[in-house]
Amino acid sequence: MSQPDPYGQAPAQQPGHPVDPNSGQFPVAPPPQAYAGQQPYGAQQFAPMPQQVVVAQYGPAPQNGPGTGGFVTGLLGLIFVWVPFVGLILAIIGVALSGVGIAKANRGEANNKGLAIAGLTCGAIALATWILLLIAVSSVVV
Repeated sequence: MSQPDPYGQAPAQQPGHPVDPNSGQFPVAPPPQAYAGQQPYGAQQFAPMPQQVVVAQYGPAPQNGPGTGGFVTGLLGLIFVWVPFVGLILAIIGVALSGVGIAKANRGEANNKGLAIAGLTCGAIALATWILLLIAVSSVVV
């Protein structure tokens, strides 16, 4: 048994599609009709788009092995400054390699001087932190 609509509205009926409210079936909508002057779906013709050729030109790849190595070891020295002697060794290697990388960039043999400077900075901070930790620990132990 069907219950009346709680909102008091009668079911909507489309013209030509009577709905029996007790049947439990829904009407099927008729297929959409094209507007006057409109082509059926899929029949539209488009003009081909002109193709553009884009050539991307990049500069030379970064070439500064010692500068890159100095950055990596300087950063690792900064990260591992808390590990006894590991941070110190990595920081010293980072400062040395970064110095070589900066010198190569100044002579024009390398092209990413910024990475070498960042390695020198990380290594120097790691060395300073290691020295401060050594002073702090030796003052507590004595």
